[in-house]
Formats: sequence, structure tokens, C-alpha cells
Amino acid sequence: MNQKSFAPTGKPLAGYLLGGLLAGLLLFGGGFLSGTSASAGELDPVQNSVISTDLFLSWIGNQQKPLGLTPDQVRELRDIRVDFKLKSQDLGREMGRIAGSLSQEVGTYPIPLDKVKPSIRRLSDLRGELTLSAISSLARVQGILKKSQWEKARTSWSTHLATSRSKDSAPSSKNPDKK
Repeated sequence: MNQKSFAPTGKPLAGYLLGGLLAGLLLFGGGFLSGTSASAGELDPVQNSVISTDLFLSWIGNQQKPLGLTPDQVRELRDIRVDFKLKSQDLGREMGRIAGSLSQEVGTYPIPLDKVKPSIRRLSDLRGELTLSAISSLARVQGILKKSQWEKARTSWSTHLATSRSKDSAPSSKNPDKK
């Protein structure tokens, strides 16, 4: 007996699974679609730029003494971080909504290309907005720091990242066999 699994809407479940997979690839697999290479489990360049910018903005706001930041600069850095976080969350929610819609559209037979193409274009536009927001935030940081503070921040950030990576890759003292 050949039985099919059905989604709550009565459509075959396999169509929803395929649609979800394809929409996930479109939303999170931008590196695949844009021709960049990424190994399994690695983030694509847009995700990396957003996460890196958020981490940098969090870190630099806590560098008042090492960078010689004034209270006004610290306040402005905090504002930049909040603005970036809100913008990236808004864009992320919209990207998720579009991915959900794509999942349903791609799960149908035949796939309605007239509906799918604009959604894919919008996802691409949103990814561009997210990247621009990250770069604009860094430009705002440069605008409030003196050039010497910016250079020191870049050097300190690079050292911070290298130190963090070496700690992450070093075997733990509790279990030296485990990396």
C-alpha cells in the first residue's frame, strides 16, 4: 500500500519539505548562490559581516580606557550598536518571512516562477541592505573616533580575534585529548 504523508493543508508533506529546503538554501545559502565557497557549517559572507560587525560594536564600546574614548564617544558607540542591531533584526525578520513564503511556493506543483522570482530578488536586496548597514555602522564609528583611536581599535580588535581563536582551538586542560 502506497501512503503519502500530508501537511496540515492536505498537500503532500514531501512538497513542503522540498520547499523548505530550497527556501533555506536561498536564505542561508547565499554563498552557494553567489559563487563564493563555504564549507558545511561555515557562515556565508553576509552572515559573517553582520556577526563580525555586531561583535566589533559590542567590543569597542567597552574599550574606553585602552582607546582613550570620551564619555560622548562611548555613548555614540552604544547608539550605533543599538541602531545596527535593530536594523539587522528588522531585516532578518523580513528575510525569514520571505523564506517562509518561498517555502510554500516552492512546495507546489508547478512552482509559480512568477511569484518566486520577485521573492528571490527581494531576498537579495535585503541581504545587500544588511551588508550596507554593517558597513555604514563602521563608517559611523570612524566618524566619531580620531584616526589614531581607529587605528588602535583595528590593531586591538585583530589581536583580540587572534587570541580568541587560539583559545578556541587549544585543547582544554581538563581533557587534553579533546580539541
